[in-house]
Amino acid sequence: MTQEPQDNDLAQAEQTLTGASPWDAFVSANTSNEFCQAWLALICEQIPGASAAAVLVENQAAQTYVPMAVWPKASLSMGRLAKIVETCLRDRRGVFQSAALSQPAEDSLDQPDFGHLTQISYPIILEQRVIAVVAVEADCDVSDVNKIFRDIHWASAWLSSMLSGRELDEALTAKTRVGSVLEVIAVVLRHGKLQQVLFEMVNELRQHLDCSRVAIGIVNNDSVKLIALSEAATFEKNTSLAKAYMRAMEEAYDHGKTVLFDVISKNTHFPMHRELMQISGSRSVISCPLFDGGRSMGVLILESSGKAFDDANLVWLDAFTAMAAPIISQRKKAEQNGWMRLADDAKSILAKLFGPRYLMWKTAAGSLFICLAILALVHIDYRVTAKTVIEGEIQRVVSAPFDGFVGSTYVRAGDSVKQGQLLAGLDDHELMIEKARWSSERDQYDNRLREAWATHDLTSVQVLGAQLGQAQAELNLVTKKIESAHLVAPFDGLVVSGDLSQQVGAPVEVGKKLFEIAPLQSYRVILQIDEREIRHIKVGQSGMLVITGIAGDPQALTVQKVTPVATAEDGKNFFRVEASLAEASTRLRPGMEGIGKVVTDRHSLWWVLIHSFTDWLTLTLWTWMP
Repeated sequence: MTQEPQDNDLAQAEQTLTGASPWDAFVSANTSNEFCQAWLALICEQIPGASAAAVLVENQAAQTYVPMAVWPKASLSMGRLAKIVETCLRDRRGVFQSAALSQPAEDSLDQPDFGHLTQISYPIILEQRVIAVVAVEADCDVSDVNKIFRDIHWASAWLSSMLSGRELDEALTAKTRVGSVLEVIAVVLRHGKLQQVLFEMVNELRQHLDCSRVAIGIVNNDSVKLIALSEAATFEKNTSLAKAYMRAMEEAYDHGKTVLFDVISKNTHFPMHRELMQISGSRSVISCPLFDGGRSMGVLILESSGKAFDDANLVWLDAFTAMAAPIISQRKKAEQNGWMRLADDAKSILAKLFGPRYLMWKTAAGSLFICLAILALVHIDYRVTAKTVIEGEIQRVVSAPFDGFVGSTYVRAGDSVKQGQLLAGLDDHELMIEKARWSSERDQYDNRLREAWATHDLTSVQVLGAQLGQAQAELNLVTKKIESAHLVAPFDGLVVSGDLSQQVGAPVEVGKKLFEIAPLQSYRVILQIDEREIRHIKVGQSGMLVITGIAGDPQALTVQKVTPVATAEDGKNFFRVEASLAEASTRLRPGMEGIGKVVTDRHSLWWVLIHSFTDWLTLTLWTWMP
């Protein structure tokens, strides 16, 4: 948090104060360091037994507090005030401590004297922020602490005013700097082409910073290419000067931060910059890498043949490069063709996957690779799914034997029946009357035939014999119709269709289907296979069937027949495939529907997931191909 007062400004302030009274130095102070040093000397004159003191000022950039003034002089022993300063910053109020006591200032009057050496620290707060801390070490009684705090508090107004004015000056300087940077950026943005933008940029920088020459290079495939040179619309890239610029730019690019080099520098880490200065005759060089998104995309070099670059120039260039780098990068991308943009995007993705950082990208890529490996290497049984209907293996139709009327009905669809069980009956009243008539006529012909035989009337015998045979045939026919008027079940089974309970007395025509009966334990499974999947179906393949009504009892099935006839339904074509059940459930009934899955071949998970899409894509491409 604290550091030793060894900077040049602090030493100069001490020298200024030496040989002059504190008040004269305070009145004639020209810099904030001299002012603060004189202020501290005046405070120490008011504190009895003061032996050491320091003023620590907040450094917002470094987020710490650094000494701005010390009294009587800077020394390593000043570090013993660090603990009391830390306590003051933590509590944000004045504190003191002696050999056996450390507590807030407001409690000081009630404390006894534990020793002579006392350390005192007092914060200077501006807008809820501790901007400075005054630390004093004095050989005094604890009873004098309140007076010391009071003196520092009243005198802190001078220090607060000076520090606030200093911050205002820094803010105005920063505002002016940002304004000048924006002016240069605005001039540069007048042009649309990257080459013209860079040329205007180096010319504006040369005039604004009073440089002898400015050059800029763009990074391409980890090498820097010289693009623009101030006051030179065109230049020969094979000259020794151009090559020296590129070598210096690559050196700054490898270094990764701003390089400041002059003729008196003894730094041996930048030989290319020294070579550039020897060729160009400049006395000072600044190389500034242009960073866009943490990646260096160019290098800017400024040369001066007169005065050397100072810290103000470095701060200004930092602000300028921070704004200019994204603009240059955007213009560069805008002028790239599609293939170059695609290549850059691919390089960016590869850098995220195989370079440092970007843990989320690497995790996502690893997960994706594992998923693709599983999809490609793991093979499973591919099952064709189809809508399924249960039909009886044998279905018998009970139809009307003759034209007539429904006389009675005993069963309807859904009833179980036994072989020979009466299903319904047709009205046979007219048949009974006709039977009685033909029976009477037969008897009459029989009596008359007997009389003809008795009289030996051979002609009458022949005629009456023929009439008797006709009457007997008619009687037999009527009797047969009466027997067939009672409709019975041909075998044990289930009435699949037919309900005459609401049609008693209604007329029926010969051959009309009245009932449809199917056996209970002999079923046939009908699978409706989509035409896109029919190529996978073969006779003998097995599968499973789940019926909607008994979903908890899957049934094993085997394909028995693939019919070559397709039917259209819901805009799709389906082929009828017949299958048999290995063991039919007792709860199974004809007409039930469900979903059947037929196991075909083993394929990878990838093929199972995308084969429908690839089939569609193949057909679409084939359709559009000339």
